[in-house]
Amino acid sequence: MRPRALLLLVAFCAPASTLGLAAGCGDTIVMNPDGEGGGGEGGTGKPDAGTGGSHVDGGADALQEYVDPGCPDQPPPLVDFQCDPYSQNNGDCAPEEGCFIYVQYPAEPCGQEIYGALCQLEGPSGQGDPCFGSFECQGGFVCVVTGSGNQCVQLCPLTGNDGCPAGLVCEPIDVDGYGGCL
Repeated sequence: MRPRALLLLVAFCAPASTLGLAAGCGDTIVMNPDGEGGGGEGGTGKPDAGTGGSHVDGGADALQEYVDPGCPDQPPPLVDFQCDPYSQNNGDCAPEEGCFIYVQYPAEPCGQEIYGALCQLEGPSGQGDPCFGSFECQGGFVCVVTGSGNQCVQLCPLTGNDGCPAGLVCEPIDVDGYGGCL
């Protein structure tokens, strides 16, 4: 069974407020002043046993408090490629360094993402090895979230010959136009 890439782990060294990490949302708790649960879609309107009258509601109103920031149409993302992530030995980076791709997410809701690549010391991890950030991987690899946990995967182009090892295919990752062998 082949794990699928869900998200590129950003290992770009920047203030935490500029990096986006996935955060889970909890269920909406609906509590009526009279202590009865809201019932939700298909519910009974009666309190749930053992919950003190609260009811977890995952119905259609779960996101009613979301306010669309009304962002204007965005131009293409900004890019900052300081090296070529597909050519690790072309002289872009110093010896023992690799060229690593990254995504820098905007701090404000309507800001632009920045896609780029920079030189950093290579890590020891290769295809399928566990990782917490891309700089733990060898040059030419990126750390992604997969169904089997965070893993280093080989970068690959999404068109043409992907160069992936036998049995793996090139799947898109967060940096536009780049993929990882999964």
